[in-house]
Order: sequence, then C-alpha cells, then structure tokens
Amino acid sequence: MTAAREEMACQICLSPLNTLGTPPTYVHPIQLATDGHQPVPVPVSQLDTVNRHCDFCGDPYPAWTLVGGEVTAVAIGVAAGLVQNLGHAWAACATCQTYIDDDRTAKVVDRAVQAFGLGDHPQVRERIEELHQAFLNARRPGRTLITTTAWPATVITARELPKVRDRLARFYRGTDSLPTALATAETRQEVAAGLDRAGLFWIDDDFTDLAEYAAEKLPDVTINRELMPGTDGLLVWSRPVTPRRITAASWTATSDGWHLINYRTIGGGLDGTPLQRLREHVGWLVPMNSAQVCEQHVLPGDHPAAALLATWLLVAQQAANVTTAEVDKAVRKSYARTNRPTPEVRIVRIRAKRSTTPTGIRSAPGDPGRSQTRRLWVSGHWRNQPYGPGKALRRPVYINPFLRGPDNAPIQLSTTVRMLGSRRPKLED
Repeated sequence: MTAAREEMACQICLSPLNTLGTPPTYVHPIQLATDGHQPVPVPVSQLDTVNRHCDFCGDPYPAWTLVGGEVTAVAIGVAAGLVQNLGHAWAACATCQTYIDDDRTAKVVDRAVQAFGLGDHPQVRERIEELHQAFLNARRPGRTLITTTAWPATVITARELPKVRDRLARFYRGTDSLPTALATAETRQEVAAGLDRAGLFWIDDDFTDLAEYAAEKLPDVTINRELMPGTDGLLVWSRPVTPRRITAASWTATSDGWHLINYRTIGGGLDGTPLQRLREHVGWLVPMNSAQVCEQHVLPGDHPAAALLATWLLVAQQAANVTTAEVDKAVRKSYARTNRPTPEVRIVRIRAKRSTTPTGIRSAPGDPGRSQTRRLWVSGHWRNQPYGPGKALRRPVYINPFLRGPDNAPIQLSTTVRMLGSRRPKLED
C-alpha cells in the first residue's frame, strides 16, 4: 500500500499547494491570486500557520479537515488541457461543516456559487455540485481539527477561564482528531488530566506587554520545577503575543517532564449555529504547537514557548502582583451542580515599582557614572542571576528599563524605551 503523500504549503504565502503529474509538481491552486512568485514547498507539519481556504466555499477560516473521494479537475481548451489533483482531504469552514452535518449540502453549493459570484450561471452550479458530491459521497467517518488557521483574536476574560479550561479538557477527551504530536490517545488523556489539575492564570494588559517585550530578547532557559508557578497550569494573556499570535499556553506534568503547549483562539468572526457548535465541540482554544521537556532541559531563547518562559521568569523574580478574580456566576453554578469546588483564577499584574533603578546598577562613589552630566535610558534586558547551593546555578532575571546617571542631571532623550504603567484590566466585559 502506497503511503499518503505529505501535504505541502508554500513557504512564501503559506498557502496549501496542489499537485500536477507524477512525480508531483507543486502548484498554487488555480483560484488563488498571488504576486506571481513560484511555489516554495514545505511540509505543512513544520508550520504554525497555513493560509487555507474552505475547499467548498472559499471561506478564509477553515475549521475541519474531512477525508472523502479523490477529486481531480480537468480543464480542456482549444490548444491544451490541464489536470489538477484536488486530493481526498478537504478543508471545511464551520458554516459548511454545519450544513454537511445537517445533510443540507445544497446550502454548501449555494455558498460556493455566491462566493465565486457565479449565481447567474446554472451550469457552473452543476459542475460545483458534481465536485462536491464526488468528494462527499465517498466521505469517511471522522474529522480532524485544523490548528493552523489564523483566526481573528477572541477575548478571553479571567472570569471565563474555568469554562475555557473545561471545554478544552473535554475536547482532548473527545473523538475529533488532531494533526499534531498531541494526536495520540495517551498524550491527549495526559493533557486533559493535567488541565483538570491546572492552576489558572490570567495575565493583565501591562504584564502581557512586559512578557512579550522580554520574550524578544530571552536568553536560553533551563527548565526546572522552581521556574513554574505550579506543577500544571493554563495561562492566558490578555491579547495574542509574539509574531506567532499565541493567546494561551499550558504545561502538564508527565512521568518524565512536562508537555508545553501553545494555543490560539478559534471562532472569531462567527455567530449563530456555526459558532455555537464550535464552542460546544471544541471550545475557545486550539493547540498550535507542543514540546516535551524534562528537568534541566535547555530551551533556546527563540523557542516557540519563549513567551511562556518569559512570563514564568518574571513571576518567579517577584515582578508580579497576583490577585484572585471573581469567577463567572454561570461557572460557579455549573461547578456546584457537579459538587466541585469553584476554581481559583489568579490575575497577574506588574508589581508596583520600588525604585527607578534596579538594585546593584546605581553608580557607586568614584564610579565614572558620577561624573556624567546627563542621565541615559537603559533598555530592558536579561542578565544571569546566581542562585542555588553555593550560588553555582544561573537563571535569567529581567531588568526593567531605568535611568543611569546622577539623579539631578537632565535626561538625554536619545533612546526610545518602553515604559509600562499599571493599568487594571476591565474584567466585567
């Protein structure tokens, strides 16, 4: 039996590629408008984000992969013909999936015709319907969640976090497939159990700003238990962070270390039945990437988990003020009905500044800094701090932006520095 060919996407535009001939030549889909660049194939499994479209209607936010009949499109002209393999795995948006589940496939064709602006061409509708039916008539049971769709951000408040956590754990225990390293039943059950135990952390706006900025310059980090604010946890930033647009992260203890998982939100821009079903079947978060780490494992500063590591380090060095959020009333009632204690959600804010310069940085008598006639801004940065037995170990400590120089000297405005305030989040939205 021939193994299924790995799906490829273009590294430049992040669009999935179709194939021509054998051996395959990778081409952009016919309907895709590009800037004329040639495809640069890369396995989809290596990408966090892929610019897919629903293969039924062209919607830019597909949610599911379905497996059905192998479909090939043939275009015949006067001078030549074109054969393009559309494959046996199609992406479906939440709305088309809803119509397919409800056996209303004519509605799916309607969406395609409207999207292509071809409502006045009955023959086009017939051809589209033939393609759809060729795929759906041979559809296999099951579906796989698409985790690479760059959905519009969905705001998750601290009060909602227990509900978000519970729905995510239920998805891991469900039957819908995942395309990642989390696809195995054993791993999914481990992560679900870890989420049940997880401490819940919501990071406010200012601390999110600080963590993202600190993550940009993060040095290599050695993983250890002291670094984490809990053995298992789910952490949500107030907005997506880093160029990867990560909204949340979880860590789950295993027999030989931890699973670290980044998440993006799902369902932004939807409403009505498609949104309701997506929330019911999946929830608010989908895994983007994962890593298995063990004690004393060294992660490079540019690792996908950099934002989580930076947040841990900032909390560990007591840069955070942690308070408890009021949990949503509906969540409290739901937990009471199942005789479970109401979960605690911890809000992480920036601790009030005690001085304008960090300890050990202010100039000492006789230091050249004393002769400076102006004060200079020093950007935020990491430095290694000794700790442990005999101060033999090192861990990164973040130094906030500060002014270097005599207190009474004027400030030289030659450097741009991000200074963070202490806004308090609005949690009643």
